[in-house]
Amino acid sequence: MSMLLPTARIASFALVPRLFSGNQEGALGGDDLPIPRLGDRWIANVSTAQLRQNDDGRALLAALTMATTLDARMPIAQPHVPQLPGGSAPVVNGTDQAGSSITVRGVPGGTLLEQGRYFSILHLGIHHVHMVAQATIVPSNGAVMVPIWPMLRFLTIDGERVYFDTPLIEGKLTGFDKGGRFVRNRIDPFEFSIMERK
Repeated sequence: MSMLLPTARIASFALVPRLFSGNQEGALGGDDLPIPRLGDRWIANVSTAQLRQNDDGRALLAALTMATTLDARMPIAQPHVPQLPGGSAPVVNGTDQAGSSITVRGVPGGTLLEQGRYFSILHLGIHHVHMVAQATIVPSNGAVMVPIWPMLRFLTIDGERVYFDTPLIEGKLTGFDKGGRFVRNRIDPFEFSIMERK
């Protein structure tokens, strides 16, 4: 179980690739070769504004404290990315998919999935973050193959939920080992990270 972190007073949120891929340097001036590897994933680096010692501040500190042993889950805000048409509930379309694309169904025909849009797949109870690698227009039947980055790190299960509107990053909480520092009736800004485990 992961703790859902409140988003009150978040000053900045950055998704950073955590790479297991690499490059093979060319010998004696030869070409460098990219070596993609399964397992590339994301880290969210988060910093807060100054918090008050009120319900919002206490709720965030409490959730972060519990997440030190339970893992953390946090929404990925995507300003200026339009929501899917009302009532959409996309799911994975097919079992045992792998690689750099995923087929989903349940997206209204004609919808544009923008390049750079983040989404998460809820696989066996854990959110896995991916990014749309190339803008894609959904066909009229609502089923679409979406190019993604990074590669899938698991074999899909048909019908798993895909969160294009409200993606969540989930994983190990780091950086909160010093807690929140109280100064009179305020809590100083602090930073933490959420690192995908799988």
